[in-house]
Amino acid sequence: MERNSTKLVTKLISSYKSPSNIALVKYWGKKNKGIQLPANASISFTLSDLCATTIVEAMPCEEVLKEPSFMFQLNDLPKASFEPKIKAFLKRIWDNYSFLKSHRLLIRSSNNFPHGAGIASSAAGFSALALCMVDLQEQFSGTPLIDSKREASRISRLGSGSACRSMFSEPGVWGKTKDIEEACDEYAVPMTGMHESFKSWKDIVLIVDASEKSVSSTEGHQQLNNNIYAESRYLSAKKSLDLVLDALKKHNLPAFIHTVESEALQLHAMMMVSPMHYILMEPNTLAIIQKIWAFREETHLPLCFTLDAGANVHLLYDGREEDKIINFVENEVLPLCSQKQYFCSDLGGEPIKLNDIEK
Repeated sequence: MERNSTKLVTKLISSYKSPSNIALVKYWGKKNKGIQLPANASISFTLSDLCATTIVEAMPCEEVLKEPSFMFQLNDLPKASFEPKIKAFLKRIWDNYSFLKSHRLLIRSSNNFPHGAGIASSAAGFSALALCMVDLQEQFSGTPLIDSKREASRISRLGSGSACRSMFSEPGVWGKTKDIEEACDEYAVPMTGMHESFKSWKDIVLIVDASEKSVSSTEGHQQLNNNIYAESRYLSAKKSLDLVLDALKKHNLPAFIHTVESEALQLHAMMMVSPMHYILMEPNTLAIIQKIWAFREETHLPLCFTLDAGANVHLLYDGREEDKIINFVENEVLPLCSQKQYFCSDLGGEPIKLNDIEK
């Protein structure tokens, strides 16, 4: 599309707040062809209260740029370690986002939770950044997209695979599956038909270790390439997705709890049997899991755990039993958390476009 000369002198700005998400069936491993395509389909809940906020200011420049030009700040400070990943993302969308050729970017992002501690900060950050990119291109071209959220899901995947699932209030499904006709590898789609009972569920993230992971998720995915158990894992994930989708629709709690917990343990098992065999769980991760099992056995309350690619434990539970769950966390689990820290979140949040900032 030809650049409108009047837009050359116009500063563009966009800002979004986007939720993190927690996978019930894990995305772990990539297809050899394409860019950031999943080896197995996955599904996740968004975490309404654990978000990244991203502001992108696009300043016009006189010359035509040959590659992306940007500055990045995380929580108001430069974060050089992020720049290669952001540059790779911008290069991947370069041909279709024409404003990038005439604008230098200032990208400011912030999280309301610890970065790199297994709460999918990259998912929240890249989903917000992708939404800003789509909005800026629409401003620049003067032409709105037919489905801007789908496009944002598609390009967010090019920065962080799991980011594409942070677009919907419904559970996000990414990857081909026979149970959802429109599901594909290019972007995530919302799961419809979830039983009403699951809409009251919540998440407590129990912080065992708030520091950045010793092995990044990017490296973890690469380890699947030479993992002798990879194909078995992909087959298992396919069965898990079928079970979770069915359980969410029929409110089959035993199947939901068993499958979600199995998925979490399989994720970390694959790390332990990878060629570089590493462990991201900590002793207190296992101690918390055992306490959750004992508490559920004793009370028969609807709750379960899951894990992301880190040491922290997500406690998923029916919010109608919140008082009992919080009492359990405060009295039994908190001593096992780093600095007695935990985060509470409703489920089912979606991105929010923030009010225009003064230009």
